Amino acid sequence: MRKNGSRSISLREYRLLDLFIFTLVIVGFNLLAHYAPVLFPDGALFTFTLTLPIILLVMIRWGWQSVFIAVIDGAIYCLLNNFDWQIYLILILGNCFSMLLLLLVKIMDKQKITGKIYFSVLFVVLGWLLIVLGRAVVAEIVGIGFVNCILSFYGLPDLLSLAVAVILILVFRRLDGMFEDQKHYLIRKDKERKELARRDEFGDEPIEIDEESLSILNKYEDEL
Repeated sequence: MRKNGSRSISLREYRLLDLFIFTLVIVGFNLLAHYAPVLFPDGALFTFTLTLPIILLVMIRWGWQSVFIAVIDGAIYCLLNNFDWQIYLILILGNCFSMLLLLLVKIMDKQKITGKIYFSVLFVVLGWLLIVLGRAVVAEIVGIGFVNCILSFYGLPDLLSLAVAVILILVFRRLDGMFEDQKHYLIRKDKERKELARRDEFGDEPIEIDEESLSILNKYEDEL
């Protein structure tokens, strides 16, 4: 317990809460996208999904745990639309192909990906291509066909989803701690908190003055 009565939580609890929140977001958006044509029959002609940006966001924040988002998103979409088992496999396993990006994360380091705009955009585009490829490969295995999957699942709506994903990731990377490894973020915030506490206890940090500046100040004091 802290002095003010609040309870600190462990990293595991924080991670579970974070994953739970993003799961609610992806489930909620799928429900909204599914029932929107019913509630708003004269609404937009094109739709998009948040599958890609949420998977990538969680991947940067926690790593392999983003696979849970990939599986849940594919499953809830199929469940809402009463798809056959083949489509379940295509969407769920296809989403999981995005986990191959963990190899890129391992090679490049998360801070490089999140620190540069062009690396962030490349991260999104590669994620989209992996999901496209993954779904098409699974479709070929279950007998629907590689090309048929491409033609059925991908077109203007999915290009719109890609564009939305790029925009959202670029927005997220500007929010403190949002598009950042959460272990790194928590360590950084703890250091900032300790530094602030040290300043509160001892006052402002001492200012380093070189010898030349010090001699000028001494000369000025002598003249006074």
